[in-house]
Amino acid sequence: MPLLAFTLSEDAVSALRDALICLNKFSDDVSFEAQKDKFVLTALNSSKSAYACFTFSTARFCSRYAFDGRDKFYCTLYTRALISIFRSRASGDLQRGIASGADRSDGRDGAIDRCEVSVEDGPGVQVSRFVAKLIFRNGLASTHRLPFEVAVPVHAKFSREEAGNHWTIPSRTLRQLMEHFGPGVELLDICSDGEHVKFTCFTEKTKPLHTSIAIEIDEFEDIEVEDKLRIVMNVRDFRAIIQHAGIAGTNLSARYSTPARPIQVTYPGDGIACEFLLMTVGERGGNPAQKTRKGSKAVNGARQRQQLEPTSRRASAAPSQASERQPDVEDQAPPKENTGPHINQAAAENSNDVNPTPASSYGFEPTQRLSDVERLGLFYRGS
Repeated sequence: MPLLAFTLSEDAVSALRDALICLNKFSDDVSFEAQKDKFVLTALNSSKSAYACFTFSTARFCSRYAFDGRDKFYCTLYTRALISIFRSRASGDLQRGIASGADRSDGRDGAIDRCEVSVEDGPGVQVSRFVAKLIFRNGLASTHRLPFEVAVPVHAKFSREEAGNHWTIPSRTLRQLMEHFGPGVELLDICSDGEHVKFTCFTEKTKPLHTSIAIEIDEFEDIEVEDKLRIVMNVRDFRAIIQHAGIAGTNLSARYSTPARPIQVTYPGDGIACEFLLMTVGERGGNPAQKTRKGSKAVNGARQRQQLEPTSRRASAAPSQASERQPDVEDQAPPKENTGPHINQAAAENSNDVNPTPASSYGFEPTQRLSDVERLGLFYRGS
């Protein structure tokens, strides 16, 4: 009797394949963990700077789920092998069916109808196997047996209480934004200025290129972030997240505290919980107490401004340049914000025009040494 057995529908196979394709962009290996009511796929990249986790609800994805074991079962599998198994074989199976003389008059295609998965492990089993049997609509079936390694999965720790900066935005908006950045960029810088959140992609090769796009605060579902806080991360990891989030079509949320601490990106799916942690570098502004929030006066003024700005290198405007329109009646009194530190010209020059110190320059790669990551307590071994 197998230790674990479950049946996936066609939609579940497609969702599992999409998750594996995303995980493969982080690591060649994927950790599979099964519990009584869910199974989890996780991946950790080689530099220990990016972590991805997909949690599937068995009630949603499995028409049959039987787990006969301890509290949880875990193993490590080769990601590309799993992707090749769950990839649609419609055209290939059609040709094989015709060559074998199968009757095609009923109009059935070679798409996957369901997938029966079982795990052979435990006492009396000579070779542990992950077995996937695909049943196609044309009547064919294929069985794949993969060896696996029993290894405790690595999970990431993240304190939401310490992450005071957060925002939520439709994944479609971010996907459209990322299309403006070329394939050669390496790093992504996220920074807010009270009116916009600026996404800047750049590279530090021999021919550096900076491309910046500013998103109005109104495009966010909710936002509360520290002004002038720059968070820099690996753009390839972030792009992999956005590509999968676009399939789910839901809102994407991000939480973070300060540079050199991880950023958490989450979004829900239909029966799937998606979570990512990316290590960051960057620098803080001169006034950590100043925050950008949706619904503030700064946001109301931003509605009059252009949605996309060509560059993020402009300095903050002087008090006399803060608004060129005629004030409304309710705006006759000088707003208190005009005397705040976020429009102080000297502070703006210090934060934008002065060469950053080595500890905050863009020269840092958005990764940490494993020893530093372990010191920060980012990852732990599951039990």
